[in-house]
Amino acid sequence: MKLAVSVFCFLLLFACQSTNGHSAVIEENKMIDVMAEVYILEMHYQKNYGAPVQYKKQLDRALKILFSSHGTTKASYEKSFGFYASKHEKFIQMNEAVIQRYNTLLLEK
Repeated sequence: MKLAVSVFCFLLLFACQSTNGHSAVIEENKMIDVMAEVYILEMHYQKNYGAPVQYKKQLDRALKILFSSHGTTKASYEKSFGFYASKHEKFIQMNEAVIQRYNTLLLEK
């Protein structure tokens, strides 16, 4: 009986902790904002330093600050990026939204 109660409590503990697979996925509009800023950072470092080996540490530091400013993490961004990338049409729409934001910013200058 003690064993049965222990097993029940163990299962209950893990059942309460489980979440659906989408809990860490960043909301779509916020993800578009983050993607746009990540792309800009990546372009900046690529343009100024060329080879990724030369700027990886600096880019990682800049991305950590960026993710923190959006209240997220690199792991959450990568999980969300994979989630949206697996939904091909949605991912295309999101990237088009990023491009549209770039175009709007360029026109404002």
